[in-house]
Amino acid sequence: MDEYKLMELNRREGAKNIICQLLAPSQIISLSKVEETRSYVVAIDGGERYCLTGNPNIVDPLAQYIILTDHTPTKQKLLDETVKQKKWLRHPLMAEHTPENVLASWTNQFVYKEEVDEAHPGLRRPQLGALHAVLGHFLSPKDVATVVLPTGTGKTETMLSALVAGKCRRLLVTVPSSALRNQLYGKFKNLGVLKNPQFRILGESALYPIVGVVNTAFQSVEELTIFVEKCNVVITTMQIIDSAPQEQQNVYVSAFTNVFVDEAHHIVAASWRKFADRFPKDRLVQFTATPFRNDGQRLDGKIIFNYPLKQAQNDGYYRTIEFLPIREYDDDRVDQAIAAKAIEKLREDLTAGYHHVLMARCESKKRAMEVFEIYQELCPDLNPVVLYSGHPQYKENYKTVLHRKTRVIVCVNMLGEGFDLPELKIAAFHDIRKSLPVTLQFAGRFTRTSRDANLGNASFVANLADVTVQQELDNLYEEDADWNILLANANDNRVNNQEEYRQLLDGFRNGISSKIPVSSIYPKLSAVVYKSYSNTWHPDDFLKGIRGFNDLDFISYDINDREKLVVAVFAKEQNIEGIHVKDVKTLAWSHLVLFWDSNNNLLFINSSDNGSVYKDVANHVIGENGRDPVLINGINVFRTFYNVKRTKLRNVGLKVYLGKDVRFRMHAGRDVEKALSDAELRNSEKAFVVGDGFEDGDKTSIGASFKGRIWSLNGAGDILTFKNWCLEQGDKLINEAINGNQILTETLIPKTVYQIPQKAVPFAIDWDAFLWTEAENHFTFNLLGAESHLFNTEIELRKDNIVQGNAVFFAVTNGTKKVEFKLELYKNRQNPENVYPDYRVVKVTDGDATIKYGREEVDLSTFLYNNAPTIFFTDGSSLCGTEYIELKTPPALYDRKRIIGWNWQGVNLAVESQGVAPNLKTDSIQYYVVQRLINGDYDVVYDDDNAGEIADIITIKHKNNEIHVELYHLKFAQGGEVTGRISNFYEVCGQAQKSSNWKYKDPEEMMNHLLRREIKREGVEECSRIQKGDHNTLVKLLKLAKKKMPVMYSIYIVQPGASKVGMSNEILTLLGVTDSFLKDRTGIDLQVITNE
Repeated sequence: MDEYKLMELNRREGAKNIICQLLAPSQIISLSKVEETRSYVVAIDGGERYCLTGNPNIVDPLAQYIILTDHTPTKQKLLDETVKQKKWLRHPLMAEHTPENVLASWTNQFVYKEEVDEAHPGLRRPQLGALHAVLGHFLSPKDVATVVLPTGTGKTETMLSALVAGKCRRLLVTVPSSALRNQLYGKFKNLGVLKNPQFRILGESALYPIVGVVNTAFQSVEELTIFVEKCNVVITTMQIIDSAPQEQQNVYVSAFTNVFVDEAHHIVAASWRKFADRFPKDRLVQFTATPFRNDGQRLDGKIIFNYPLKQAQNDGYYRTIEFLPIREYDDDRVDQAIAAKAIEKLREDLTAGYHHVLMARCESKKRAMEVFEIYQELCPDLNPVVLYSGHPQYKENYKTVLHRKTRVIVCVNMLGEGFDLPELKIAAFHDIRKSLPVTLQFAGRFTRTSRDANLGNASFVANLADVTVQQELDNLYEEDADWNILLANANDNRVNNQEEYRQLLDGFRNGISSKIPVSSIYPKLSAVVYKSYSNTWHPDDFLKGIRGFNDLDFISYDINDREKLVVAVFAKEQNIEGIHVKDVKTLAWSHLVLFWDSNNNLLFINSSDNGSVYKDVANHVIGENGRDPVLINGINVFRTFYNVKRTKLRNVGLKVYLGKDVRFRMHAGRDVEKALSDAELRNSEKAFVVGDGFEDGDKTSIGASFKGRIWSLNGAGDILTFKNWCLEQGDKLINEAINGNQILTETLIPKTVYQIPQKAVPFAIDWDAFLWTEAENHFTFNLLGAESHLFNTEIELRKDNIVQGNAVFFAVTNGTKKVEFKLELYKNRQNPENVYPDYRVVKVTDGDATIKYGREEVDLSTFLYNNAPTIFFTDGSSLCGTEYIELKTPPALYDRKRIIGWNWQGVNLAVESQGVAPNLKTDSIQYYVVQRLINGDYDVVYDDDNAGEIADIITIKHKNNEIHVELYHLKFAQGGEVTGRISNFYEVCGQAQKSSNWKYKDPEEMMNHLLRREIKREGVEECSRIQKGDHNTLVKLLKLAKKKMPVMYSIYIVQPGASKVGMSNEILTLLGVTDSFLKDRTGIDLQVITNE
């Protein structure tokens, strides 16, 4: 049948800021009966005559429907779509309506019709529920209202229904982006499904709203006022309103009877909130699918309707999600593998008759272009397009998507909030979504249902290797993950109160009804501490100690009597420095947290104002019978350094007394040694000390000020974290047995040197801490043309002639290529007036050596200079660049009784590694140890030998809700015989110390290391490194590691070239150094296995 689509009838005005009213929607007419003349064509359909003419002066006089075209039409040209419609010349509904006419036409025209099935369409249950909640809010407003509807359940139609059913006289709709503004403009203009004849929700006599779209700023208040008064609905972005002059913002506030905020989780910015606060509460309704943000901020107002995601799934509004994981550790093959899997699924769906579209999600434009080339190569027949803002073919590609002429879309992030393409059913995560709000929205695009029967379920493809996401999403990225359950649970849990604070919050008097909830306060770990003579505290009296309390413009506080906490937030209005305008002011905010440690009679006071010790607050809260509490200050504050092992001082501040003058000096780096020396003199006093060390086997950083403040550099935490930190410090502060001065004398003082120390032998070298803080695949080495990552690259001392003159020689190797360097100390004399110790890292091997991390690629020598490796000596001292640290107390000899003696009969002590199956060296040390361990109670025994190893052999056992990991470091015996050579222990002790870094990495990173290296290769031969257990066992352990199950480490040195009974004191000293290093830094005891 020959059909033709006629254009919409609109009344439109404006160029940049547009006002438009839809008077009649587009319609399809039959061209089976047509009259043609030289100037126009008349189609006769349903008794009506439709004229299309190329000349506005020559028309069919009998036609009530006349459209002007760009040139003279014919029936064939209409069928071929080579004629462009320009505008309506005549139409029965052509008229000019006022906003008042439109509003009056809605009276008694809205039908509350619920969807029964596809044959009986209507509004969905959640839409009707939300609509009734909004209308109820209009009648009895108590706060800003928030409606929570998961993506795809009909949020926009709910807004449209509230507009008409609530007869909003003039509605302002704000959105976060221009793309969403354009999307909503189309919906409000045609009223979505409300005027659809199949739905019959709105009567035929109801007019379409007059919709204004603000795309740019207005030049004057008058221009804005005239624009607004012509409209029923105005749609704009938050940014345009936020940047409007105050006079224009007053117009927005006064002219609109209602305000709808779409995607409301974007509105927490202070400027927008201040503007929104000017609206009466009954006017403001927020719509969102995710009423929470990654930064922890919450939306204002009350949730008046919440439709849980789990309910949406149960009610059939979301399609089932099939998760299709891959596990690929080779960065060069990841995108290819994801694309291949996604295309395979897409072709399968197309074959089944589903009209599906695949979206490949990338995190940047550069990544999008790289991935796009892969899809072009793999599936050119599916017409892949790349879509992101700023792409030269953006408009063309956007039309290709909207007209369904592509099956593969490669985009950056998503296609913008509000983008409606039900055919999107396959998501290829080339870059993982790392937060819950955006993951939920992304998922909603693909799982929403459609009345098109040719759409099936959604499929997500992601690489499980090296997935780093927020903890709440960890479970999603597992091989057997059920996204349908996990996403619903994650969303519903986040919408409700966060469980981790429940017990704490329950104890506060006001709880969540506080103006500023306690759960939103994250104090830094810092406090002044007062000792009380009383056993009681008076938390309600703290306000009496706040100076200028009556002048504050805002105060919110809450008290927890059970946990003995006070949390308060204050604000005071003040002028902005440099701006002398009466009305231009800002609010200066501050907070105060009090914790009463009743066991030790200590009051901890934390504040955002570190300049005050809040003595008046302490006096009112814990003062008793005229006896003021005592601030803990002076040398006693340094008791907080107690039990912190290997403390390395970072900064020292001194008060220097020069006659009547007092000068303050801060010392850092190479100046620390001089600072503490000066402090011993009579004219100096320590003002503050900051240091890093290890407490109970965990890294810590702590600072203390002579005035009485203590702090941790480990960051901020919630209120419970702060309380627990206070308890730990309190036990130290009241311990009279701790001598603050003595504690500082035991700290490690770095010295700057320009000569390699000669007192001991270097036996180990380790990467700078920077490399240990990142994932292993973050770094890419290129050594003489051979590329590798940190997980298969090693730094090691040269086997012989380690020290030559004033230089230490070392190498970086990836097993196939080795590049040697030297770290050389010298006096820098560039400025004769400022000669200082310096060092350089020089590559001594010919050829290129580079390292790439992030977007940077630099020469490896330069990188190693900027991130100097640490060299360890046999007396326990260490050298990093020119910074030399000696232990204050030499470590004790390793206890000979702790040494484990094995019988090594039949083992070639000169052969360390077992090699690759099937040609294993069964007489090697490694083979012998592996076989013994296989017979032990372990889930996994793993051969991690070669460059980049954690250890030569690793065992793993899951027991008692812990993961037990044993690291075995092996070394062959020089000459293949049992001797007393200390050189047999140098390298293996260094490996043991280096492996201790893994305690501070996420356990899942270690499991990923093993999975990455699962195949062992030597030459053309390869085999699995898993000696006991299998791949699936490692994957299960990875899942446990992701759940933050505790990992307990043991470290073993295996050297059969030494005898337990014949071990020299020199060797026992070296073992004692390594044992002390491990114990102090990690809490791990070194185990040693030798010959009997």
